[in-house]
Amino acid sequence: MAENFSREKPAPEPPRPSVVDELFDLAATRNLDTLLRKALGMVVRIVGAEAGSILLQTQSTHRLRSGAFRQEALNRIDRWEAVISRHLQGTVWTIPAASSNLPLSISNLEGSQLALVNIPLLQDTTVIGALSLVLPPGQALADTQRNLLTRMARGIGQLASLVSDLELAQQRLNQMGVFYQVGQALVTTFDINKLLSDTMQLAADVIDAGAASLMLIDEDRQELVFEVSHGSRSKMLRQQRIPLDEGIAGWVARNGYPVIVNDARTDPRFSHRVDVRTGFLTQSIAAVPLKIKGRIIGVLEVLNKYSGAGFNQEDVRMMSSIAAQAAIALENARLYQQVRQERDHIIKAQEDVRRELARKLHDGPVQLLSAISMNLDHLERLNEVKPEAVHNEINALRNLVRNAMRDARNILFELRPIILETQGLVAALEEYINQLRNAESFTLHFKTVDEVGYDSKVAGTIFSIVQEAINNIKRHANARNVWVLLELKNNRFVVSVRDDGEGFEVDKTTSGYDRRGSFGMLNMRERAELIEAELHIQSRTEAPNRGTSIQLILPLPPPPIPKPNHKLDFPAKKDQSSWLNCLAKNFRNRVWLFSARVNLRQRWKNSTRPCKLPLTSPNKPPKSIMIWASPTNNWAIIPPPIKPWMKL
Repeated sequence: MAENFSREKPAPEPPRPSVVDELFDLAATRNLDTLLRKALGMVVRIVGAEAGSILLQTQSTHRLRSGAFRQEALNRIDRWEAVISRHLQGTVWTIPAASSNLPLSISNLEGSQLALVNIPLLQDTTVIGALSLVLPPGQALADTQRNLLTRMARGIGQLASLVSDLELAQQRLNQMGVFYQVGQALVTTFDINKLLSDTMQLAADVIDAGAASLMLIDEDRQELVFEVSHGSRSKMLRQQRIPLDEGIAGWVARNGYPVIVNDARTDPRFSHRVDVRTGFLTQSIAAVPLKIKGRIIGVLEVLNKYSGAGFNQEDVRMMSSIAAQAAIALENARLYQQVRQERDHIIKAQEDVRRELARKLHDGPVQLLSAISMNLDHLERLNEVKPEAVHNEINALRNLVRNAMRDARNILFELRPIILETQGLVAALEEYINQLRNAESFTLHFKTVDEVGYDSKVAGTIFSIVQEAINNIKRHANARNVWVLLELKNNRFVVSVRDDGEGFEVDKTTSGYDRRGSFGMLNMRERAELIEAELHIQSRTEAPNRGTSIQLILPLPPPPIPKPNHKLDFPAKKDQSSWLNCLAKNFRNRVWLFSARVNLRQRWKNSTRPCKLPLTSPNKPPKSIMIWASPTNNWAIIPPPIKPWMKL
């Protein structure tokens, strides 16, 4: 029996793409590493080389290799590329555009039949890298291969530079997107933790890093505090602390310079403390200082760049911009919090003023008005039954009205003394002390100086501080004597309010504001800060020197600028020399004299510039003269159409 065997034919291999197809594929590639890998593989295959290496130095250094290298060939190529890389970093290496062929070098390895080929890569006429090939033993490059290799090297260099520029443009676009998002967040939210957390995430994404952290300096403890972190160990780092003199971040915080460390384990500044604590493996670090108004307040750092090239100066520039945005966010948050606190204090102060005003009105004028109302009813009934007694009751009623008017005036004075604006601080305090002497049980001692000349806002703040100090004495001190002293010391104005009352514990009272709901001393301190003054509070609860002393110290106001006096005291003599001497004395010889009005009008009509005119008569003063003067240089220009003469 015959057996029939049938064999299936093997499937044909797919056709290899042509060189033209591969070139089109290269032209469509938008990733630089992919482009270099494809280009190197194509050149190795077309030339028939054993292996190849490509070096490209644009914004960063790229190095790719393909094929099986023999050690001696690899060592030679490493030396070549190291020399080329150093040369490209230091200078610009160009090849004239008129040169049709690129310089192609072929060298044989000693003790081997291998040949090494090296050819530069160009961006227009600038060298940006090199292509190296290892030819197998006995193989030489034909002229057609040389021409093809030089053309391919030119094309690879141009394509690589274009793709590198595209990647850089995309990177810049991403950075602009980050800045836009951070800027939008700055104007839409005051949640500083969320804002900084989002900023750190954006920084890590754009810089292509595995983690990012923002640390703030604790000046009191000399430590760096992890405020915001992004990465796999971010929760473990929250509020962790490291000494300010430790680690790369500590070095940046102390010195104020950015730093790049692409091999953290070999850097002596690197600290393993955080890695041991969190289990994170730090490989590379880039860190920049965080500054507000020139003062270093923290550090922004990113860790472990995903790309093998490590962090570069472009990353540092990006981080510096992000750090500036983060600093703005922190400053805005601080100012916002400060404004909120000031608002709360103002509201609290207003409530205290309303409460105090209500108490004073109730205990003073309202009580007196109630008594007046009852006395009027009594007078009405008394007039019916005993008219002769009405006169005496009217006198008592008149006294009540006077007392009510006095109390109302005192309250108005304490709210805003008009004398403060009309006569100044010293006069207002003197009037206030005189009113207190007639109303309070303790004895007031007042010593003053001449008026110091503060503007109304500063004077009003000083008056409020003195008023608050005396109100505290009235409420709490049980004092028998109060001393108010105004004096000038070392070119500074010193206001002292002292009593011999019970005293109190200053630190304990200050720390208990939030529980007691009283902000008297806090209000005084904040008012003192507003006028850039020092406030010192001392108190003793036991003899000797029992009582409280409050001292306000602030610089004297600048002396007022004297107003220029253009009024002339003319001499009695009617001769020309006396008049000229008088004018020279008053205006330092810089005086324009105009004689008669007719002459003056004529000159003014013909020219807008002032001119020096002679006196009309040598023996008597002119009927009218013109003097140009100003506060700064004794000159004043009176332009048309203002009449350019002045009678003296």
